[in-house]
Amino acid sequence: MSITKKFLNMFKSGKDGKDGEDQEARLRAQKERSDNFLRALTEGDLDARWSAVRSVGDLGEPFIEPLIGGLKDEYWIIRRGAADTLGKIGQPAVEPLIKALDEPRDDVRQETIRALQLIGEPAVEPLLRATKHTYPLIRRGAIQALGIMGEERTVGTLIECLKDADPGVRYECAVAFGRIGDARAVGPLIETLNDTREHVRTAAMATLVSLGEPAIEPLIRALIDVNEDVCRRSMLALVTLGEPAIEPLIRALGETNSGIRRGAIEALGQIGNTRAIAPVIALLDDPERIVRIEVVKALAALGVPAIAPLMQVFRQGDARTRTAAMEALWMLGQPATTPLIMVLKDDQSDVRKRAALLLGEIGDQKAVDHLTGLLADENVTVRREAFEALEMIKKRTGA
Repeated sequence: MSITKKFLNMFKSGKDGKDGEDQEARLRAQKERSDNFLRALTEGDLDARWSAVRSVGDLGEPFIEPLIGGLKDEYWIIRRGAADTLGKIGQPAVEPLIKALDEPRDDVRQETIRALQLIGEPAVEPLLRATKHTYPLIRRGAIQALGIMGEERTVGTLIECLKDADPGVRYECAVAFGRIGDARAVGPLIETLNDTREHVRTAAMATLVSLGEPAIEPLIRALIDVNEDVCRRSMLALVTLGEPAIEPLIRALGETNSGIRRGAIEALGQIGNTRAIAPVIALLDDPERIVRIEVVKALAALGVPAIAPLMQVFRQGDARTRTAAMEALWMLGQPATTPLIMVLKDDQSDVRKRAALLLGEIGDQKAVDHLTGLLADENVTVRREAFEALEMIKKRTGA
């Protein structure tokens, strides 16, 4: 119904009664004021439009459609003023605003959503219904608005919408869960890590990180998901979480499932906190080779702080753990040179021999004089290893 017809209806309904003439005069004045505002909204310059959108809120429902049009104004300040006024009008503006969400321009949609947010509670149920709308843009906008409003009542609906055919809807769902912050979203979001669209997977991962502690244990379990994308992104989420994930990951090192142990070790290595060194080193003798390989890589990633405990295993561990420690020290490279030089005079000839071998593999010229001194070692295998190490360094450095 047009604004003119609405005021005529008001006029007719107000004529009867003893105050009919007064009502008629008031209605005529109100209609004249309304017409002026309508012209300002649709035809006025910037100042006139700005004044109009700020002033028509008290006139209410007849001005909803012109204000909706104001949401598309070329000037941000008019769009913002129109949104503010629609928010003041309240519930009568909800359905027209939801219809206006079918607008591809993001700046318009943002102000439309802002108006719905200002309306608040009266908009919630209509927005929930709009998540099932035929038009994807309206579904997207409804979900975005509900997320911004932080409506926990929408969690069940949003979980369903994570399966929507439109990737934009799925993306807005993943983002909305981050704003609402409900732990019930963790499982569905982990499933969404294998979504067909990259931006949806990225949004799901970001939201899992933002959910924090409630997401950690499910993410650790997802390290052995059958889908490789889920495993990889769960790992990345745990690494991004950082400090809060360290203790749960350390506990996961005791899991019977070797895949979880392996994933937890990798995550701890990438996080790089030195608290992980001792529990990770304890798995140098893990029965599963894939786990031991990950231990070596993680210790190398943990860097210099891992050298001292690795040297202890290097000197005192059994055959399997010594071999793993040697590999980690080799991967650490030059930072391990000085500790290895220090054990070239160890009482155990086997320790001296292995140290010489590693120094040759690392190829640091700083070890040359010390290895040269080992050429006079009482043990023939030590002398041979020292000679070969010197030859390797010579080839690498050209000295």
